[in-house]
Amino acid sequence: MVGTTYTWTATPSSGNVSGFGPGSGNLIQQTLFNSGYQKETVNYTISPFLNSCPGTINHAIDTIFPLPPVNLPVCWDTVVTANAQPIKLKGGVPVGGTYTGTGVTGGIFYPAISGTGIFTVTYSYTNTWGCTKNQSVSIDVISPPFFSCGDDMMDLRDHKTYPTIQLGTQCWMAANLNYGNTIASAQMQRDNCVPEKYCYGDNILNCNSTGGLYQWDKMMKFDNTSGAQGFCPPTWHVPTETDWNILFTVYTSNGMAGSPLKYSGFSGFNEYLSGTRHENVVWNFNNFAVMIWSSTILSADKAWAYGMNTPDASVSIYPALKNNAFYVRCIKD
Repeated sequence: MVGTTYTWTATPSSGNVSGFGPGSGNLIQQTLFNSGYQKETVNYTISPFLNSCPGTINHAIDTIFPLPPVNLPVCWDTVVTANAQPIKLKGGVPVGGTYTGTGVTGGIFYPAISGTGIFTVTYSYTNTWGCTKNQSVSIDVISPPFFSCGDDMMDLRDHKTYPTIQLGTQCWMAANLNYGNTIASAQMQRDNCVPEKYCYGDNILNCNSTGGLYQWDKMMKFDNTSGAQGFCPPTWHVPTETDWNILFTVYTSNGMAGSPLKYSGFSGFNEYLSGTRHENVVWNFNNFAVMIWSSTILSADKAWAYGMNTPDASVSIYPALKNNAFYVRCIKD
């Protein structure tokens, strides 16, 4: 009725609701927020007045749906070169959302398509109430620096440098990979978007001298693709079984390749016999043998690895349990 005025009070269903309050006028205009995980309500109790006479109290109930609790950790290299391998995007939670951005197709970021520059990758998730929330991470794509095999190579991610060596048609690192955060050997290396490594004997000085040790799945970023970059620097990858076999042909076969590839050999590969960490958390074989991963799987729980030891002139081939922790040699894409 003309001349009627209104006042209201507001009662939320829980402390997760904010943005409400008492007021007066002909229109309730309040922006309501739900910080919880379930739908909430605000009950507006509305009192009309006409000529100072109260009318019938009424109620209006607003429903506020929650936004999903979206999180996007840094789960991939944030600095890459334009010629680096495509990056499989992962880590967004809740799972089941979508990745978008320049250079992103089907959940994969393609540096060769994006070109150089800083690009935003956005993860979006829509919950059962149709509410969408986003979170973003940037990727810096740079021009490939000049590199000639035999030069030292600097890892763009942590600025560590590695010697390299041309062996036949291949370019290899001439030292084991030493990338990631050191964790105790009693811990498993988890799928947590954090690069992790063991140091032999839980002594960080051993990582500095002979590299880190990695469980297979962690080293591969939980990706079973043979030849994937894994923990190797951009434009390098974890060698496949084929890559290893090509290397062995430089020295006739794996039966003859151990002697030249060891630190005491003549190839420049310089693999130290710096031991292993077995899946039962036992260190073994330091100064006697070494094991190095390939990126080729054998079964759900095994992958191919290669071993050298003091007395043998050969390189042994092992179907190793993925939960063992071995060293990694990267090879140029």
